[in-house]
Order: sequence, then C-alpha cells, then structure tokens
Amino acid sequence: MSVGNPSINQDHKIIVKLINQLHHHVGVVEDRKALGSALNTLIDYTLHHFSREERVMLACRYPSFENHKRQHDKLIEQVADIARRFSEKKENIVKDELLDFLKNWLINHILKQDMEFCPYAENNPEVLGVTASLRTDSEQPGMLGTDDLIPKSVNWNEAAILIVSKSQNFRNIIASILEIAAVGGIQQYSHADDAMQSLESHISNLIVYGWKQDDQEAIPFIEKLREIKGGSFAGIPVLLVSAREERGAMESGLIAGATHCIEEPIGIQTFFEAAVKAINQ
Repeated sequence: MSVGNPSINQDHKIIVKLINQLHHHVGVVEDRKALGSALNTLIDYTLHHFSREERVMLACRYPSFENHKRQHDKLIEQVADIARRFSEKKENIVKDELLDFLKNWLINHILKQDMEFCPYAENNPEVLGVTASLRTDSEQPGMLGTDDLIPKSVNWNEAAILIVSKSQNFRNIIASILEIAAVGGIQQYSHADDAMQSLESHISNLIVYGWKQDDQEAIPFIEKLREIKGGSFAGIPVLLVSAREERGAMESGLIAGATHCIEEPIGIQTFFEAAVKAINQ
C-alpha cells in the first residue's frame, strides 16, 4: 500500500484504521454516539490528509492532479452528506450506504487511485523537501505537520493520558486520536476501580472518561479522586465526555469534580480543544 512517501503511507495506515473502526461501529445500536465520534474523526483526519497529499502531488508535478483532487472533493462531499444525515438520525439509510462507501474508499481510492502517483513521489527530492518543511518537532520522524489538527500548547510526546470507559469502541476512538498526536503514554481501562488503582503507580496528565448511558461509576470515580487529600493524583484534570441523554448530566459531572465536560459525538479538533482546556484550567 506504499505510495513511495513515508508521510502519506503513515496517513493511509491511520485512515485504514479509522475506516475499520467505523466499520465495526455500524449496527452497534448502543454505541450510536461512538459511531458519530468515529465518523467525525475520520472526516477530520481525511480533510487534513487530502490537503497534505495534494501538496505532495503538486511538488512531484503529478500530471493527473486535477482529476485526483476532484476525487478527493467527491469523497469529502459524500462523507459529509452521510455525516449530516446521520446527525439527523436517518440511521437505516446511512448504515448500508456507509458500508458501501467505506469499501469503495478503501479499495478504489487508497488501494488503486493513490497508487497511481507512486512513481512520481518515490524518492523525489522535491517531495522530500515538502515533507521536511511541513514536519514539526513534536512529531515522529517521517510524519507531516499536524498543526491544523493538534494544538502545540501541550507537549503531547511527553503526556501520559488515561482513558476510562465501559465502551471499548469509545476507548479505541480516543486512543486513535491520541496516537495521531504521538502521545507518549496511553492507558485504557473499562472499570473505574481498575483505573483508580493504576493511578497509584502511574501518574497521568489527563483522564479522559467516556460516560455512557449504562455507566454508574463515573460520578463516584470523580468524587473519590477529588476527595483524596494530599494524594499525588488528586489534582489530575478530568475530561468527561458524556453520551448521557438526561438533562443536567454534564452539570452533575462538573459538580462532582470533572475539570471540563463535552458531549459525544466528538471529532479530532473538538477533542483536542477540550483536552487543552482541561489541562490548562
């Protein structure tokens, strides 16, 4: 699946992972909001990736650039339309179409159309120059810059982030988002008690709690965290991501001691904006 450029190859690996996660979410009724988060995350990263890929194509003077860009625009239009109708809760329409769309995207675009510019990009010094100019110090070698997605006010490479949620789908989405930022340490727990125990030996810079409808552990977990006097983790910021339907859920989370709250579904940009607020608050 290599197109001859390590940065674009890395992008494709991330997109394939996000597509697989989204495919897994389809039909999981109890995780509808997580499906929305997976869809938003894919859209955010795809917009970011297409922009970068187009800059690489221009650098290598790819002769079919205009046609390829039209394919990008069409994919963006299709996935945005699916996301819009999903937000309007037209689930039955979206699910079948989404599966077909993901299959077409993976097979036709990434595995076929993107391979066509491989001979132009591979070992091209101008492409390598573009890659180097877009790279940031906080990123892994070979990755293009992600300044438009990830705020630089936090040193994500050195961050240790704890994800807690009964939903494995939610944990996977957040872990994927954090991996895009090359977060130094990521831990995941499905039960609040296990997460609390882990804090005794592993200090975290941020706790991301995915509060699902059937989760009765979130509020006691946050309250217990804040009640510990003099503990090394009593002041750890908690970002509460709520999928609760009842009114006042986020307010109750803040009263319990959450640092910042947002509602699911989320995307890459909305997550990092909220994470920075929680860390800096």
